[in-house]
Amino acid sequence: MSLICFQNARLIDPQAGTEDPGSLLVQDGVIIAHNPSTVPNGAQTVDCEGKCLAPGIVDIGVKIGEPGERHKESFKTAGYAAAAGGVTTMVTRADTTPPVDTPEVLDFVKRRAQEVSLVRIAPMAALTKGREGREMTEFGFLRDAGAVAFSDGDRVVQDPKVLARALTYAKGLDALVFGHVQDPGLSKGAAV
Repeated sequence: MSLICFQNARLIDPQAGTEDPGSLLVQDGVIIAHNPSTVPNGAQTVDCEGKCLAPGIVDIGVKIGEPGERHKESFKTAGYAAAAGGVTTMVTRADTTPPVDTPEVLDFVKRRAQEVSLVRIAPMAALTKGREGREMTEFGFLRDAGAVAFSDGDRVVQDPKVLARALTYAKGLDALVFGHVQDPGLSKGAAV
């Protein structure tokens, strides 16, 4: 049994909107007391020296190179970087090679991430097959396989009928859709 008392911390609670000095008593990774009056015998004490203690950060829209381009970024390297920055969950994008547009590719992503990542992975699936904007992916099957959202990444679904069908279908499944807000016709030849 691991018992740790974190003292002299800035306790941040985003849900309550508070940031107060205090301490936490943690047993086996679970908070069991807030500002305990005494520290139990045998508990390890950590002086946080005024540093922040907060819930883990969820990073939405992380680009990972797996499958296909692990040399750019792998679940392992991204997991190390995320953990070092206080991120406990990465929501990964579907713009990989091949794209995450079938339950089989999604299953690979989940298994690979679970094997090597230090943080939780919540994968997005592609909105359209091949991220080409022409035909919806199988939202229901992908959702059942563990997709937390649908997106074609930085590609825009230019056919309004395809996008309307995808949004209607997603609404019926209570599924989240991320879109890239850009009109290629307006941005053609533009520079920032």
